[in-house]
Amino acid sequence: MSGSMSQIAGKTVLIAAAGCAAGVVLAQGLAQRGAQVIVIDREDRRCQALARLVPGRIETLALDVMRPRVCARLGDLWGDTPIDLLIHLQPLRLAGRLGAVTMAIPALTRVLRPGLAVARGRVLIVNAVPGAGAGAAERACRLALDHLGGYLAEEMGGAVPVHTLRLMRAAGAGKAALSVLLEPAVFLGFGAARDGGLHPSSVTVCAACD
Repeated sequence: MSGSMSQIAGKTVLIAAAGCAAGVVLAQGLAQRGAQVIVIDREDRRCQALARLVPGRIETLALDVMRPRVCARLGDLWGDTPIDLLIHLQPLRLAGRLGAVTMAIPALTRVLRPGLAVARGRVLIVNAVPGAGAGAAERACRLALDHLGGYLAEEMGGAVPVHTLRLMRAAGAGKAALSVLLEPAVFLGFGAARDGGLHPSSVTVCAACD
């Protein structure tokens, strides 16, 4: 699953709701491989902390991607500037608002579609597998998010591949275990594929294997 530096160098990656442990792993890992990473989070201090990980390769936008008007404004400003990979971390960063997250991910993707189309970019939704103690509402929302990628790709006419990366965290697994997200994210975001992109797919990783 490893992605070479040549696959990633110079690519533009946007990470929405990046102010979480997974955001640290993905922003730092992709920037170190040569990507220009833009981290988006509602808390500026978290954005700035991410930018300090790889100075010069991580830029920041302090925005609340859960607000439709904010997303629409971002889309207007971004226009058709190329986006090679859009990563949604809302299901991890905002785990207490999964219903709203299910609506927010398509909203942000739609407004950034022109940039994705120009770069023939891809979208990656990072979800979590419900734990043993998860309630009915969380289980239902997580299941909906697992299927969201396929429906979203279909809505966009198949022009933008949308993939899902599911994280299964074992009891007691620390933040360092999230490093397992990087390689599958690179594969789904930049891996070689026929016809210019992978068909919508889902990959599950277990943090316990770190």
